[in-house]
Parts: sequence; C-alpha cells; structure tokens
Amino acid sequence: MKEKHTIFSLGKASKSWIAFAIIAHLFIAATTVVFFDRIGYVVDALMTHVLTKKTFIETVNIMFLVFLSRLIFSWLANRSVYEISTKVKAGARDKIYSKILELELEYRDVKKTGSIATTTVEGVEQLESIFGLVIPQAFLSLLIPLGLYFYLRRLNSSIALTLLVLVIFIPISIMMVRAWIKKVTKAHWFSYENLHAFYLDSLQGITTLKTFGLVGKRMEEIGKRSENFRKRTMELLQTNLTSNLSMDIIAMCGTAVGIMLAIRYTQSGDLTIGAATIVVLLSYEFFRPLRLLGSYTHIAMQGIAASKSILEILNKDPSKHALSRMTSKAKLDGNFDIVFKNVEFSYGQDRNPVLKSVNFELKTGQITALVGESGCGKTTVANLITRFYEPSAGEITIGGKPLHTIDPIEIRNNISMVSQRTYLFHGSIRENLLIAKPDATDDELYETCRKAGILDFVNSLPQKLDASLVEQAKNLSSGQIQRISIARALLKNAPILILDEPTSNVDAENEEKIQATLQEIARTKTTLVIAHRLRTVRDAHKIITLQKGKVAEVGTHKDLLDKKGVYANLIRTQNQFEPVIVN
Repeated sequence: MKEKHTIFSLGKASKSWIAFAIIAHLFIAATTVVFFDRIGYVVDALMTHVLTKKTFIETVNIMFLVFLSRLIFSWLANRSVYEISTKVKAGARDKIYSKILELELEYRDVKKTGSIATTTVEGVEQLESIFGLVIPQAFLSLLIPLGLYFYLRRLNSSIALTLLVLVIFIPISIMMVRAWIKKVTKAHWFSYENLHAFYLDSLQGITTLKTFGLVGKRMEEIGKRSENFRKRTMELLQTNLTSNLSMDIIAMCGTAVGIMLAIRYTQSGDLTIGAATIVVLLSYEFFRPLRLLGSYTHIAMQGIAASKSILEILNKDPSKHALSRMTSKAKLDGNFDIVFKNVEFSYGQDRNPVLKSVNFELKTGQITALVGESGCGKTTVANLITRFYEPSAGEITIGGKPLHTIDPIEIRNNISMVSQRTYLFHGSIRENLLIAKPDATDDELYETCRKAGILDFVNSLPQKLDASLVEQAKNLSSGQIQRISIARALLKNAPILILDEPTSNVDAENEEKIQATLQEIARTKTTLVIAHRLRTVRDAHKIITLQKGKVAEVGTHKDLLDKKGVYANLIRTQNQFEPVIVN
C-alpha cells in the first residue's frame, strides 16, 4: 500500500539543512555565552584589580573573534533557512504537480482550480515557516535552556534551577491557547482560499457576468467574502497578540526573577559582581528560545492550515483506472488500427452510462467520422482513446494490443489531437507550435500554418511567428485559435490524428483547405474526426453515428442518406441537406 504523505514527509529533502540550521544556532548561542562570560571576567578582574593590559587585550581579542564567529554562524543559519525553504517548496510543488498528473482529469474531483492554485502557490509558501523556523527552533528550545542551566549551575545552582523551572511556563501558555489559535488560523486560511478561488472564477467568467448583468451582484458577493476574510484576519491578529503578550509577560517576569536573585546572592556574598553580571545578561537568554518558538508557532499555524489542503491533494487515492495507467508498460509496434469491443463508460457509479456496448473500428489510411447529437458520447470516445478515462466495461485495442496494457505516455506520443477547448499558452505563436515539435524549422512551421489555413494571418502580423499571445490567447479570434491548434496537431505528425470539432470556428474557405489537407495526410494515419457540422465529414471514408450512447449507423455519407435514418435526420435538422450532396 502506498505510504500516506504527512506534514513531515514534505520536508524530507531538507533534513540535512534543518540539522545544519540547528548546529549553526547552537554555535550562535555558544558565542553569546562566551561573550557574556568574558564580560563577567573583565568585571571581576576590575573589581579585584587583577586586570592587566595583556589580559585585557587577550579578552578583547577573544570577544572580537567571538563576535566575528557569531556573524559567520548567523550567515550560515540564514543560508540554511534559505536552502530549507527552497527544497521544501520545490519538493512540495513537484509532489502536487505529479499527483495531479497521476490523477489526470480526476483531480477536478478534489478541489476547484482556484483552490488548487492557492494551495500550490500561497499554501506551499507557508511551509517555509514550519521547516525553516519552527522545527529547528523546537530543538533549540530544548537544548539551549539545558545548556545555559549547566553553565549557570557552576555559578549558582539555585538560580540556574529557578530559571529552568520558570521557562516551562512559556510552553504551558502556548498549549493553553493552542486550540484557540488553531481554530482561528484554520478558519482564516480557508476563508482566504475560498476568496481567491471565487475571485479567480469571477475574473475568468467576467464576459459571462457582463452579458447577464451580474457584475454588480458578483462584486457584492466578493465584498462579503472580503469582509469575512478581514474579520478572520483580525481574529488571527487578536489571538497572536494575546499569546505573544502572555509569553512576553512570562519572559520579562522570569528575567526579573533572575536579576533579583543575582542581586540577592551578590549581597550575601555567594556571587561575585562578575558572576552576577553574567546571570543578569543570560537571564533573558533562558526564555528567548521558547519565546521565539511561540512566535514562530503562530506564524506556522497558517502553514499547518495550508498543509491540510496540500495533504488533501497528495493523499487522494487514485482510482483503479489511474492505478492501471501507472502500471501499463507495453509499447506500440507500428500498427495503429483502433478497435472498440463492447465498450461501456460512465462518469460515475451513480450516473447513467454515456457509452453502451459500443463496437467500431478505426482503420489506418482512412478518415472515420463520429457524429451524433450533443451528449451522445463523441468526446468521451476521444478521451478513452487517449486514456484520460478508462472504459467501465469492454475493451479498446490499438494494433491488437489492449489499451489498458499500453503506457499512456506511449499512446499520447503517437496521437495528435485538436480538442473542443483549445488551449494556447501565454507566449508567441512559435512557442505554441513548437510544443508539438521543439526542433521544427521555420519552413516547417510556415508550411504547417499553410495547411491549417492560418498562413495569411501569420504573415500579416508585424512579428509573424513571434507575435505574442496574451493569456488564453484572448487577442485572437476563436477561428484563429482553432487553426493554430490544428497547425500544432499537424506539426506533431503523429500516426493517430483525433480532431474534435476541428472546423467549428473556421470560415468556409479555410474549411475547404483544411479538409483537403486532411484527405492528404489521412492516407498514412488513423484519423478520427468528431463533428457537429456534418458537411465537414461528407468525404469521410466511414461515418459512425451515435445515438444515446450506442452506435446507430455506420456507412458513407451517401449510404447513410439513403437509409433515411438517424444521420439523415441530423442533416435535415441542420438544414444542410442539399441535392448536390446526395449525388
């Protein structure tokens, strides 16, 4: 069984740096003790008139070296925190991204996209406080007071023991408010996460909101959520302030007790003036480590709340289908005929099947069209071939090999696909095309653009292929986006070509160009065209008509028209039945 991730497993890669940070801080504490010890020595030497020029210079040199060492170890401690932060954040983001790749389309069942974005960016940032501050400080909070106790015991065991006992009150105060802080911090983080997700959703859907006149209502809701986040933030600040105040009172009172005891034992003759000076200087150092731990813990509470969101993603159990994808290792051997045998599929156990006992074959060298009313399962077929989903029953084969035995990466490396929802990345046209073939030459890029009917548009741009695309290519029309996507698929030149509504946003002239290109390249490829605009598939070698998740008809355009069945009704509904087409 796969090991579950915990908050500590997120920091495995930084263990050595955490140890290094602890050691560096221990040396810093040691330099502090040595520095104060020399001050005490000088005070006693002055009081007893035994301080010579030589011993004074030696003491000053020691104190200077100690000061210099402290600077070096402080730099090393800061460096270690930086390395811890870098490794923890990089490792956590790699794990999250790998998990999403593992879950594939199932990750949408875990969280909303906005929440995942918040978790991956802001949530991971919060981990730094846990591993860079809290964990090292937890060790230091135990080791430094113990070390100071053994040092001060040689001066006065009663003072050392008293200070050590008083230190314990700081963790007690932390524990008393821990549940309160944890509750408030958790509410604060999830309020922030929900606000971010809602705001991102509003930005992405701004056109729809404007169209339906809902901008004002949406802004009102954003205002309510922002106000809720403000209240949660103020509650968090209040809890932190209360806890910090209680720790400060304990630290100050403890320090005062140490000073008073030093004065008392000095008056009784049990402490020298120099020893008393050391006690006074070191009294607060007893409380500083735990005081810092308390402060860091408050900061880390945000990271702990965020880590729950991170672990929710990382510990989601993949479905049996996802596990099947991870264990598939078979390779394709050059035969790319695709066969569906009694395939059934449902998007959930409690939902009606999308595909019901579907049987058909996609032959290499032919264009096979898949048509049918919206929701009949056409896009699902494409997702099954690419193994984004697995069939609930039946079998799909490529070249005679069961699809579930073939490595998904191997399958996708051999598929060029244009989906309904084309995504172009922020960057240039060239960069988006080179995704398909990183080493493509300019001649190849321009030729592919010509085949996709986008060459005239590219040449009309001042920067041509290097023209910039904004986020989601919103500076292009839907038709231009579609044609760039087609060009990218053609450039990949994979043996299997899947086009889901390839010409839905393309004008008639470019549609004819693309159709001619498809006829040309289909001679050597296994080509599947999914279409609503039925005139785009009339030249297909075979048309498969789906109805309510089942194969209703299979044949050529003319054959299916002659049957006057489902396909003919679809043509009639779209007002595309023309006598010239029948002939």
